[in-house]
Amino acid sequence: METILQEILDIAGVGAALVFDGGGRLVAHRGRAVYDRALCEQVSALLVKAVDSVQLQQEDWDSITALFADGRLLLRNLGAGGGTPRVLAVVADATLNASFATVAIRVAAGKLKRAIDGGSNASSMAPAPAASSPGASGASGAAPAAALGASRATPPPLPTPAPAAADSRPGLAGSGLAWSKISSVGLSSVSVADPASAAFLTRASRELARYVGPISKVFVEEAVRRISSDAPFSLPLGRALVDELAAQVEDPKDRALFVQALGKP
Repeated sequence: METILQEILDIAGVGAALVFDGGGRLVAHRGRAVYDRALCEQVSALLVKAVDSVQLQQEDWDSITALFADGRLLLRNLGAGGGTPRVLAVVADATLNASFATVAIRVAAGKLKRAIDGGSNASSMAPAPAASSPGASGASGAAPAAALGASRATPPPLPTPAPAAADSRPGLAGSGLAWSKISSVGLSSVSVADPASAAFLTRASRELARYVGPISKVFVEEAVRRISSDAPFSLPLGRALVDELAAQVEDPKDRALFVQALGKP
């Protein structure tokens, strides 16, 4: 597990990568400079509360992105292998290449899931001392620490997402279930016209996941890009979206069930 987290830490702009369980206990971590075990334990204890809030609205959530003044926080659901829910958290600064990092983090999350589901030995699952990557004391390591206002003596509270007013593009910022930064095709964001349209995208992704798995969100984002490239997605485009997504379901019976489940947008 530590090796996989180190792969994430090697991504330019990443300050820390950690895995915590459903009780907020730190399972493993890798971090630069200030992101030692003590700070990561406090972060994981705070993050589990946010995850619990999200699960009240969407139990099968896949990823969460929170933006703050100088960086971002990315969470990925690792499932409940062995009966214990686990979450991957990545803290990054503003220099992070979102498109590249999203793909790399998704691959790493897949490796972590396999390690957890496969019953990794105790030594690989046990927390290890904090480690720094090459250049950890340089500017790239200092930026995320500054972004969170962190210090070794007094670890800070978890940064809150930037207010919606800071970004004029409509989206899911208020819900915490950001559609941005989840594509493997370089799309930077999916904009929606209103909360009802956002809810429809979430429902479409959830229904599609029954037949294609977690990649459903990527299919939804790509479909929105095709049918609404110049304007935020809105409910009048719902039927066109359903038709696009139905093409991803191979079995005719399953395809019909998918269309029926979404009903009239």
